[in-house]
Amino acid sequence: METFKFTKAKLESLPPAERGQVEYGDTVVNGLRLRVGISGAKSFCISRKRNGKFIRATLGRFPDLTIDNARAKALELLGDVATTGRNPNVEKRINEKALVTLKDALDTYIKSRDERLSTDTAKQYRSILQNFSGDWMKQPIASISRERVETRHKAVTDGSVWFGADKSTLRAGVGTGSKAQADLWARVLRAIYRFAHDHYRDEEGKTLLPDPPTMVLSTKRKWHGTVRKTERIRTNELGRWFRALSSVRDIAEQGRDDIAAAVCDAVEMAIFTGLRKSEILELSWDRVNLGGRYFWIDTTKNGDPLELPITETLLKLFRRRAKMKAADGLLVFPGDKGVIKEYRHIIDRISAATVPGLNSDQLNPIPFKWHDGRRTFGTVAELVGVGNYILKRLLNHRTMRSADVTQGYLHFSADELMEPAARIERAILEHAGLVESKKSLDTRLLNALEGLSEEEKHRLIFDLSKNIKVV
Repeated sequence: METFKFTKAKLESLPPAERGQVEYGDTVVNGLRLRVGISGAKSFCISRKRNGKFIRATLGRFPDLTIDNARAKALELLGDVATTGRNPNVEKRINEKALVTLKDALDTYIKSRDERLSTDTAKQYRSILQNFSGDWMKQPIASISRERVETRHKAVTDGSVWFGADKSTLRAGVGTGSKAQADLWARVLRAIYRFAHDHYRDEEGKTLLPDPPTMVLSTKRKWHGTVRKTERIRTNELGRWFRALSSVRDIAEQGRDDIAAAVCDAVEMAIFTGLRKSEILELSWDRVNLGGRYFWIDTTKNGDPLELPITETLLKLFRRRAKMKAADGLLVFPGDKGVIKEYRHIIDRISAATVPGLNSDQLNPIPFKWHDGRRTFGTVAELVGVGNYILKRLLNHRTMRSADVTQGYLHFSADELMEPAARIERAILEHAGLVESKKSLDTRLLNALEGLSEEEKHRLIFDLSKNIKVV
């Protein structure tokens, strides 16, 4: 390596390297180097041997970085290396990790959970953080203090301020505060910060970020603890609901409104399966096996695959869907351009139809949201005594990572889930008055037997016994 006193004229006259890089040393500051590449680009760096290893760190490009400034910077870094033994490159990487922004932490979090986090959930996370902390997105996540979290949580609760992407978009709110939204925002922020706190570490594995600032909401008991939604179709309203559903579907089919008919079928499937909206609307025909009487969902909200039985009601539904299927149709419930996006107006139409005629009985419309079908299914399942583990599987609640050891040994196929699914289906149909209940049939049979003479009873038993097949 050639060494000389760095001057502007001398450095400017250095030719491009013939191959690789050529390095020159400064005689004024021992350890200051200039590297010249094939293109002629020149950059200052330091080089110092420490503990048997060469430590190198780039300072900047020449002539943007002057020789005097390069020498001053080199002396500072070389002195730090001599006294602490720390590698400037490592220090730079650590500083970059410690200054990670909320946006970058969110992107890394979503990317790390690519196979586990649904597209809708990732979209919701981005939206909630952007809406209520958009002015924080480009700031270091370490700068989000406990005080800032507490203040922002209260602001979202009160609806006093709406936070946009930057300070220029901050504006007064109009009383649109929400305890649920405030807690949701804080939970998302907590998830991102906890991930970042564990993910970004130095070379020795030590964390670089302070403790999650959302802890202040727990220590000061600021969480609102909003009550979980309980809306569902009551069992005594199922008959009215299904009549309204059938009426809207008939009108849609007569008017060739394929999307409205598809939404009606999708809503019916939600009630008889408890599946989530995306799991139903994104169901494709290649995951439906009518011959084997089962269908499956590849990617669910919790990331686990789910195989479910096709009960009698679902079989009729799938066959009805198959008749309306286009030659190149992929989805069971297709929209104009792929997955159905606009459906609220059709569900509102069903709710309105639950009040027939002139409302002589002073009935109120039965409201409905997608998740109400899931709660309705779960409630009926509990009423008919379906086991907790089976219900979790039917509802696709995570079982594989449960703390319940016993649960980890239970795995049910679609065939094994057919019987409990059929019991739930039967109960829904009975409550809706679409089939006669077993209790009613038993009562009718007992009443009929009471009216028979002893001879007629013996003859009936004899006739029934002849028709019983011996297995």
